[in-house]
Amino acid sequence: MQSIEIIAKLLNGIWVSPIFEKIIFMKIDVNEYPELKSKIPDNMILIQEIFPKDELEHIFSNFKPYLEGRNICPFLGTLGEAVICIGFDQKNKGKIFYFDLDFGCFQLGNDNLTEFLSKLIE
Repeated sequence: MQSIEIIAKLLNGIWVSPIFEKIIFMKIDVNEYPELKSKIPDNMILIQEIFPKDELEHIFSNFKPYLEGRNICPFLGTLGEAVICIGFDQKNKGKIFYFDLDFGCFQLGNDNLTEFLSKLIE
C-alpha cells in the first residue's frame, strides 16, 4: 500500500535510538493545544506505545472505519486508548493529530513530527 510507504517515511526517525526510548512514557501537555484542551478533560496525555513500523498497515486497517476520509494514520498509543496520528495526503501531510473515539479528532496546532516531539515533557 503506497500510503503506508509515505507514512513510514514521514515517521522514519521515531524507530531509532535514542528517540524511540525517549518517546515512551513522555507526556503531551494539553495546554499546548487550546482546541484539544477545550474538548478533553485531561491536562496531560501519556504516551504508552510507539506502534512498530511493520504493524502500521494492520493498525491503519483497524482504525480505517473511524478515520475514513481524514487521511491520517495512528503511530502512537496513549493511556486511555486514544492515538496520535500523522497526516499523509497533500492537504495534511506530516501534520499531527489526536484521535479519541469518545472526543473525536483534533489537529495538534500546525505541528509536524519534529515540533510535536520537541513539546513532549517527562
